[in-house]
Amino acid sequence: MDKSHATAAGMVTIPGNPENIRGRMNAQDLYYCTQDGRKLRIRMMFPDQQNKIMKYPLVFHIQGSAWMQQNLNNHLLDLKDIVTNGYIVAIIEYTPVPEGIFPKQVEDCKRAFRFMMTQLDAYPIDANNLFLSGDSSGGHTALLCWATWQQALLDTTTDALPPLKGCIDLYGVTDLTTIADYPSAVEHTHIDSPESQLLGGKIPRAHTEEAEKASIPFYLKENQQLVPLLIMHGNRDSVVPFEQSVTLFAHCQSFGIPAEFYAVDNADHGGSFFYCEDVLKVIVAFLKKHTK
Repeated sequence: MDKSHATAAGMVTIPGNPENIRGRMNAQDLYYCTQDGRKLRIRMMFPDQQNKIMKYPLVFHIQGSAWMQQNLNNHLLDLKDIVTNGYIVAIIEYTPVPEGIFPKQVEDCKRAFRFMMTQLDAYPIDANNLFLSGDSSGGHTALLCWATWQQALLDTTTDALPPLKGCIDLYGVTDLTTIADYPSAVEHTHIDSPESQLLGGKIPRAHTEEAEKASIPFYLKENQQLVPLLIMHGNRDSVVPFEQSVTLFAHCQSFGIPAEFYAVDNADHGGSFFYCEDVLKVIVAFLKKHTK
């Protein structure tokens, strides 16, 4: 439509910015599978196309919830800057504990990824630019997906997964064998701890073999071809010890795995203090750096 040149006394004109991308959330969830009568959802946020036909890179985000039932609304505002910078965010729901004993979460998320690749005609997804992300227990699941991508591990099928460009770990659990070694507000050695519930009621310290197989270092090795990893963790985290990320980064450095590590000074376990402007700038910069 042609621009109107009508005016009025006292009217102030603000220049519109055609580069500004506003985010919106899909009003309906996608259902990617049904497990034991439970429908598992994908909640999508994507840029407002403003009558443009475009494809956008896709970030799969796995929600933190101590592996229990997830509230898929928890991070809609935290992740909105990703959307307004031109990325689709798809938040994946997985089978929670007690039904979702390890490795069910990883299997569910890989299944959701494959499902989304069947929806490319319905959504403006750039299938050449796909990313993984996760926070807390969701970070643990995202990291396990990342470390076993395109391998016959922690999966229900050998069907190929699409190539990834990168993975983002936000204060994720990385090693069940050492998580209780550092100060925490969570009693990680209790039978009711999230880690014990993830293993089906087995305390990690008493079941070291199972705990190792549910930990990221178990799947890392030298000269492994993994996509770049961004690690971000608050150094006052009272739930997932900061040392979990320090150790993961050390493993990546030792094995030559491309990784960046940012400590968020004085930040606790997520929340508005963690998701500050500087953190979001680092996340967006990482995505743009690896978007081709």
